[in-house]
Amino acid sequence: MALEVPDLSTAHQFIVGAVDRYTTCFGDFDPLQNVAATVGSTSSPYVSMVMAASASLPSQVMSVVSLVLGGALWVFGYKLVRPVNFCAGAYLGSTLSLLLLKILAPMLTSCAVIVPVGTASGLLLGVLCALKRSAVLVVLGIVTGEIIGDLFYKTFLSAVAPEYIAFGCIGFFSVLVGVLFGHVGDFAWKLGCAFFGAYMMIASTMKLVLIPFVPNGYKFEDFLTFQPDIRQAASQTGDYASTIFGSPYMYGPTLLLLALTVVGTSLQVKLLKMARTASDQERLIAK
Repeated sequence: MALEVPDLSTAHQFIVGAVDRYTTCFGDFDPLQNVAATVGSTSSPYVSMVMAASASLPSQVMSVVSLVLGGALWVFGYKLVRPVNFCAGAYLGSTLSLLLLKILAPMLTSCAVIVPVGTASGLLLGVLCALKRSAVLVVLGIVTGEIIGDLFYKTFLSAVAPEYIAFGCIGFFSVLVGVLFGHVGDFAWKLGCAFFGAYMMIASTMKLVLIPFVPNGYKFEDFLTFQPDIRQAASQTGDYASTIFGSPYMYGPTLLLLALTVVGTSLQVKLLKMARTASDQERLIAK
């Protein structure tokens, strides 16, 4: 008997159906519904009060908050790896366990089984991923590879190849990008945190100091509003380059952004190395 390969739509519906059984159990759990209703009714006035107060704050306050958060991300972004590891691992573990339940026990409807299995699997894999720094990077690489594989099939092969070839493309790129992220992803994470932290600091400084107080400071707004379309980067490289290098109000912040990204990445690498050295010394002392 030939093996029937489902199309992408059927596979997606199968995965969604497996996860829906878990969420439905939570939605039908009366104590949880009561707690959610109580918390919602109690916190609603306070949430509205906070929202109204934040809306009435001057924009400078939000710029200061962005400056502080950007600085923290620029210096300590490497510390976010383990919390993100846990979240990604918990999501992956619960999803995989629910898929296995859907495959092995398709008629199972008992929430007493579905919820503990999904929750325990998610927590277990989340903790394991949190203990190993590179774990989430492999997970993110697999997810990114899945997207790349899907786009590759739809862009180059959908017109000439059957739909089940898409699963091969997704699997190939998931493994390839997952392995790649596992080797260079930790450095890429630091680089990304340094970049976004530096951008937040530069943008906040422009809003707080340069635009309101520096002569012709309003021209820095061109840098803040510049949003290149990555999908058209190849076809519009010349236009983007002329925009960036056509004015000192554009290439000045851009060069500063690159410099701060390099400095922030180097700083995070050194801080992580120092933390690992201190941890190793503590283990030796404990022995």
